Amino acid sequence: MILAQPDMIRKIDIYAADVLGTPTEELMQRAGRAVANAVRDNVPIGKRVTVLAGKGNNGGDGYAAAHLLHSDYDLTVFDVFGAGQTTDEGRHYRDAYVRSGGAVRGLSLDDGTIAFIRSSDCIIDAVFGTGFKGEYPECAVRLAEILASSETAFKVAVDVPLGVNASDGSVDMRAAYTADATVALGFIKPGLISYPAKKYVGKLLYDNIGLQNKAIMTNFEFKDFSIDYDLARSLIPKREDNSNKGSFGKLLLITGSRDFSGAARLSLEAALRSGVGLCTYLGEEGLCASLSSSFPEAIYKSLSIPSVGASDLDFVSDLAAGHTAILIGSGSSRSDGLYRLIEALLSTNGAPIILDADAINVLAEHPEGKELIRLSHRKVILTPHPLELSRLGGIPTDTIQAHRLSTAKQFAKDLGCILILKGAATVVTDGDSTYINTSGSSALAKAGSGDVLAGMVASVTASGVEPLDAAVLSVYFHGLAADVLADEFSELGVTPSDLPREIARQIKRAE
Repeated sequence: MILAQPDMIRKIDIYAADVLGTPTEELMQRAGRAVANAVRDNVPIGKRVTVLAGKGNNGGDGYAAAHLLHSDYDLTVFDVFGAGQTTDEGRHYRDAYVRSGGAVRGLSLDDGTIAFIRSSDCIIDAVFGTGFKGEYPECAVRLAEILASSETAFKVAVDVPLGVNASDGSVDMRAAYTADATVALGFIKPGLISYPAKKYVGKLLYDNIGLQNKAIMTNFEFKDFSIDYDLARSLIPKREDNSNKGSFGKLLLITGSRDFSGAARLSLEAALRSGVGLCTYLGEEGLCASLSSSFPEAIYKSLSIPSVGASDLDFVSDLAAGHTAILIGSGSSRSDGLYRLIEALLSTNGAPIILDADAINVLAEHPEGKELIRLSHRKVILTPHPLELSRLGGIPTDTIQAHRLSTAKQFAKDLGCILILKGAATVVTDGDSTYINTSGSSALAKAGSGDVLAGMVASVTASGVEPLDAAVLSVYFHGLAADVLADEFSELGVTPSDLPREIARQIKRAE
C-alpha cells in the first residue's frame, strides 16, 4: 500500500482543490463522515461523546464529525486553544454544528472539566493534525494525561493521536496516550504503522476520502510503502518452463562456524528453498561434511575463515566472480580472517553482497568498516537488528528504536546501501524509498530467524530479482510464514527451523 508523508498530503490537498476541483470543504466533510462512522460503529447511540478540537484542519474535521453525530449523542466540543477555527473550512463546520444546536465550550482544565472529559463514553482527539511539529504545549500534555487515565472512553484519534509523529513513528512520551482507534484520512502516514508509534495508534481505520484517484497517483511520486500481501506477491519472479539452473543464478554462501553451525544450516536451507539455481557453500571442513549429508543439492568448498591468508583471498575472489550474489556473516564468528575476506569482496567489482550478523559486527570493530561499504562498487544489502546497527553506525540503540524510519533511511542514504532494519515492523530502505513490513510477530524473536531471512534475501537476489525488491519480498514472506506457523504452534512454539518450508508453501499459495 502507498503511504504519504504529511508534507505530501498538504500538496495533494492543494492539488485536489486547484486542479481536480475538489474543495477542501468537501474533503473535510468526507473526513468528518469517516470519523463519525468510526464512532457509530463502536459507541451506542445516546452515549456521551466529547470532541477535543484544535484550531486547524484537524479540529475542523472534528467539528464536521460533531455536526454529523450530535443529534444522536450527548455531544460536547471543547475548543482546546480558545481560538475557534483558523481556516474557512473549519469555521464553516463549526458554525454548522453550532447552528444545529451543538454545544462548544472553552477548555479550562479545572477539576470539573477534567472529570467530565475523563468520564465520557467516547473522546475524539482532533487537536493536532499530521503536520504538527515542535514541542507540545502544556495543555496538550494535560489532555494526554486525561485521555490516558480515562477508563471508560472509547478514544478516537483523527488522523494521528496526540504525541505521535506521523512522519517517522517517534513518540513524545509527555504528550502520548493509547488510542482505541485512529482514523487515517486520505493516505496512511508512515509513522502510524511503525514502532514505537504503532502501539499508540490502536486499530487503524482507513478512509481515502476520495484522494487516491488516478490523477493524484500519476502526478505525485510516492516514496513510502507498506509491505502487504499484494505488493509482496507482485514481486515473486516468474519461472519459465524452458529454463534451467543457470536461469536462476548462483549464490555463494559464506556462513556458520564451529561455534554457530546452526546458522549455516538455517541460511543454507532458506537459500535452497527460495529459488536460486545453484548454491555454493564455503566454510569449515567439518561444517561442509555435516551440511552435505542433509543438503546434497549444494556445492561445498572448504576454507578456514579465521585463518584466511593472501592466497585464500585470491581463491575466494575468483570464486565469487562466478556467482550472482554473495551472503556472508550469518553465525561466522568475528575474526581477522572474516574481516579480510569482507574487505577483499567489498573492494572488488561484482555481484550484490548481503552482509549479515557477524559481517556487520566485524566491520563495526574497524574504523574504516563503514567506508568500505560506502565505497564498494557492489550493491550492498545490510540486515542488522538494532544493536548491530548501533555498533556499525555509532548510534545509540534507544535512538534507533525511537526513530526507526528516519534513522534507517538516513543510514542507507549515507552509505549508499540497502538496509533491512529488523524488528517489529521491519524497515527496508535504500535511502530513497522506504518500505514498512506488516507481517511477522514475536514468533520471530528467536535466535536463527535472521539467518533464515538472510538466506532467503541472498537466494532471491541471486536469482535475478532487483536487490531492493528481493529484500521487500523476503521480509514479507518470512514474516507471513511465522504468522501462519504461530496459528498452529503459537508464537511461543515456532522455531526458525520451521520457517524455510513454510516460506516455500506461502510463496506457492501466492503464485
